[in-house]
Amino acid sequence: MVWAAAALVLLGACRGGGSPSGPTVLPSPTTTPRVSIGEALATNPARAQVMVGDDDCLDVLVADTPAERERGLMDRDDLGDADGMLFVWGADVDAPFYMFQTRISLDIGWFGPDGEPIDATTMDPCPAARPEDCPIYQASGRYRYALEVPAGELGSGAIAGCP
Repeated sequence: MVWAAAALVLLGACRGGGSPSGPTVLPSPTTTPRVSIGEALATNPARAQVMVGDDDCLDVLVADTPAERERGLMDRDDLGDADGMLFVWGADVDAPFYMFQTRISLDIGWFGPDGEPIDATTMDPCPAARPEDCPIYQASGRYRYALEVPAGELGSGAIAGCP
């Protein structure tokens, strides 16, 4: 009888983690919280907080009108207080990009409506006098969003809004 009682006490101590409050619960691994890219754009259409994959949040300018998309990052020597520019369309497109009058080497990532990556490349400045003399950069498929950041700074993975 004494042996049986001792065995029950030991078994109870092992199951309960040895504390009267119950077993120790380890925190589960967490992933970076995200919001959809559409939600991120709804709060401030001129500026957005986005992340690519699990990278840090980027503060980006938003170009969502034809005039803003055409102008892009032309005639700039730097991005000022922004980390990049997010180009936004209301439907999937296959519009090409060029670097006419853009003086900053840029990485561009193209993303589908769900934020999943379509393609990415590095674009070099084009000092040509005419836009038609500049190389054309185009995604391998249709996309909804394009993100331009300084060359070497584009993460990998899906694009999402920051929490």
